[in-house]
This record gives sequence, C-alpha cells and structure tokens, in this order.
Amino acid sequence: MSDHVTLSFWNYNAFSGYKPEMLRDWVNCGMTDPVAPMFRLGKDDKSAFLGMLDDAEKLGVRMILQIDGLFLDNALGDGYKETVERVVREFGSHPAAAGYYVGEEPSDENAENYRRGIRVIRDADPDAHIYVNMGSIERTERMLLSKSGQTLEEWCTDLAAGAGGDVIGFGSYNQMLYSGGGLDDHFYNVRNFVEIGKKLGVEIWATVLSSAHYNFRVPTEDDFRWQLNTCVACGCRGVIWFRLYDKLIAADYHGSPIDEFGEKTVRYHDLARVQKKFNYHYGKLFSRLEHVSTAGIGTSWGGYFYFLPGAHDLVDAASSRSAMISFFKDGEGTDYAVVFNTLQRESTFVTLSFSEKVKAARAVYRNGEEIHTMFERGETRGSVSSGEIWLTPGQMEVIRLERAD
Repeated sequence: MSDHVTLSFWNYNAFSGYKPEMLRDWVNCGMTDPVAPMFRLGKDDKSAFLGMLDDAEKLGVRMILQIDGLFLDNALGDGYKETVERVVREFGSHPAAAGYYVGEEPSDENAENYRRGIRVIRDADPDAHIYVNMGSIERTERMLLSKSGQTLEEWCTDLAAGAGGDVIGFGSYNQMLYSGGGLDDHFYNVRNFVEIGKKLGVEIWATVLSSAHYNFRVPTEDDFRWQLNTCVACGCRGVIWFRLYDKLIAADYHGSPIDEFGEKTVRYHDLARVQKKFNYHYGKLFSRLEHVSTAGIGTSWGGYFYFLPGAHDLVDAASSRSAMISFFKDGEGTDYAVVFNTLQRESTFVTLSFSEKVKAARAVYRNGEEIHTMFERGETRGSVSSGEIWLTPGQMEVIRLERAD
C-alpha cells in the first residue's frame, strides 16, 4: 500500500519524444505516480529512461512503468517470460519505479493472456504493483463476461487472488455527459468495484475524464473536483485521468489540459489546483483510512442506500438536497465521517445530528495536522446538530468522530 492516494493519467506519449520538462509538468499538476511514456525495449535509450526515473526520485514521485513488451496481450507468445525478467532486472528495482501498467479492457479473446501474464510478472517481481485497467461494468459484461459466463467478481478474483494482481482499475465516463444523466452509472461502477476490492484485498483505481471524448463535455474545475472526490470518498485508492494531452490527429478528443501544440490550457491549471489541494489536505489521510460504507442524503445514486435514522451509531440523522455520507476507520479504530456534494453545478449544504455516543466531532485538514472542532459535548446530552456544512460542487469535508467514554 502506498502512503498516498494515487493520482495519475494515461500517458500516450512515446518515450522517444520525452523531454525532462514534461515530468515537471506532471508533478506540478499534482500527479503523485505518473504513468511513464511508452518505452520500447531494444529501441529506446535505456540510460535516458533511467535518467527520467532518477529525476522522478529527486522530485519525490514514483512512476508506473509502461513498457511495450510487458503488455499482457503478449503473455502467450514466445519469449514473454524472458522479456518480463529483463524489465524487472533493468528497471524494477529503481526507487522511483511504482510498478507496472500491463493492460486494459480485457475481452474474452485475450482473457487467458491476463491470467497467465500476471502470474509471470508476479513470479519475476513478487513485490511489484501490477496494474490492470478494466472498462466499465457494461463494457466488461459485453466484451468478456457475457461470453465467459463469469460474474464480475469471479473475473476480478481470477486477476487478484488466482493470478496475484493487487490493483484493479476501471473506467466510467457517463458522469461527464452533457445531459448530466450519467450519475447513476458512475456511482454504480464505483460501488461495485470498491465492494469487490474489499473482498479481494486489492486497491481500486478509477479512470475518469479530463478531456472531451465522444459525447462527453469539456471538464471544468468543478468537474475535476467532483470526479476526484466522489471516487475517493466512496473508497477508491487511485484516480487516473483520461487524457492529459490532445494530439494533432485525434478527431474524437479536445479540451485536454495540454493542447495538441504542447501548451497548457486553462484545464491544466484547474486540474492542478484541484489535485494539489486534495494532496495538501487529504492525499495521505485517505491512504490510512479503510472505507466502511456510503449512503445517499436527499438523493442517492448507483444503488447506494439512503442514510436513515439508525444507520450508524454515531450519526443520528443527516439531511441535504443532494449529498452523500461515507464512513471510514483508521488503523486505531477511530471513526471518520465524510460528507460530499453530489451536485455538479450547484453548492449545497449538509446538516448532521450526532448521537449521544459522540464526545467530539472535528473537521480534519492538512492530512490530519489541523483540526477544527465542530462539536464538543461538554455537559450537553442527547443529539446535537452541528449546523450547516456548505459544500461547493464535488467538495467534501472529513470529520473525525471521537467516541464518548
């Protein structure tokens, strides 16, 4: 497990075109574990690739390695084991190597490649982070599960428990439809993958949109905040952005953080602001918290239950026009409540009523270094409202709950 929530992006650049200032752009955008540009074994400059990893170490980030011969589509071919061993030998032990990205959106045609390939990588590098990205549940069912007859959980078990994978990602973009009608799909994917991740003991990373794509809209600062916070507040351990760069020939994409001429757009600065603020307040904190449950307040999406009286022993009631509440615990058993606004374009507020079991409720900032007392019982008895907690679109507040003796 990392000591921070993973923030990264799909890197479609070839390493042959890499320039050192690109790494600084990624770090300045708040990426904690950038995916490396595609490195071609036997063709690209090994010393330059190691130099990039050296620079990443100096900048305090790690990189997810993306190396062509390592992809699981190749796992049934001759020489795959030798290629994996070479990658592990030449790059895997570097302090800035955060693991391997090895494939996305498996289908029934290449499922066996995934099962075998992850085991080969795990045997060669037992401590590696091995990252596989699924499509959405709908795509996975259509392309793989409807043909194999497996459930989503059974397929993920193949990857995680049977084959040794430890990170499973998924991509879901309908939250960025212009109509705003895709919120149910977004939360449905998050809820199902997070619950599977808990059962299997693997991290779940969500791929969300930072670029207009098909019929999805150009993101705003509110969209970046909303996508990042809803995923983390519902239990995801990583967020991967699609995509950071536009290309000169890519008719389907526009409005990315970095345009087709390599210039930073307003989206770059919006995304950087959202990610850096998240890292400053919550990135390390959430790596120490274990998700327990999530419920809707006022509205609910994706099959999450509504938060009703008696749903949690520390919070008697919660009200809002459109919000959600999640509960987490840290390693010492301390309880945390996380409230977040599910409206994409409007601010709203949440009110909470704490039960008599709560001695104090404190808002947590700066990864736990700063706390603001919201409520402290003293001589008061019974349920006490904390007042209104105002939230911008996608904003969340983390509240540490201290139990009464």
